[in-house]
Amino acid sequence: MLALALVLTLTPGAGSSPGWRPGLVVLRTALLTAAPFWVFLLVLHDVTTTVAIGLRITTMVASFVWLVAALEPARLVEAMVAAGWSASLAYLFGATLSAVPVLKARAQRIVEAQRARGLSARGGIAARLRALRALALPLVLSALHEVDERALALETRGLVPGIRRTPLAPPPDTPVERAARWALLLACLFALFRRVM
Repeated sequence: MLALALVLTLTPGAGSSPGWRPGLVVLRTALLTAAPFWVFLLVLHDVTTTVAIGLRITTMVASFVWLVAALEPARLVEAMVAAGWSASLAYLFGATLSAVPVLKARAQRIVEAQRARGLSARGGIAARLRALRALALPLVLSALHEVDERALALETRGLVPGIRRTPLAPPPDTPVERAARWALLLACLFALFRRVM
């Protein structure tokens, strides 16, 4: 997630350019995030293995980026609590999805602060790689500091295991959505069964 936030921050106009359609922005972000994996795979393996593994990694990254772009974390938490999931587990999923936009905003603030100190994160790939160290360390340290704050906030709000919470406004679950979920689950199980056999 930290790498995804850094890619979003160092990419000019990521997510804000009026000429891009949202699907293309998601695709571009996923490709930029998966690009370092392709380089490492190419160093370690031959081209055929690199393509096979790289496409899988790119698919996983694109799925996560698309999920972050399409799903509102607060709605997910309410739906999971309404479905009977543990509130702490629902918060874990929601916090994971909301971490990328939060880290992106924090990385943007760090970039602006470093620019005020004279660091240039613009230019070619070499200039961006030099600026990456000055951006990554404060981002990682601030993310670790936020973990303590969030843990204290969860403890204060009583999100402890074993307590069932009632959602205030659970999102509606239509029969079509339930049927689609079961169909996707059965399709995944069928694909897994065919792969194993």
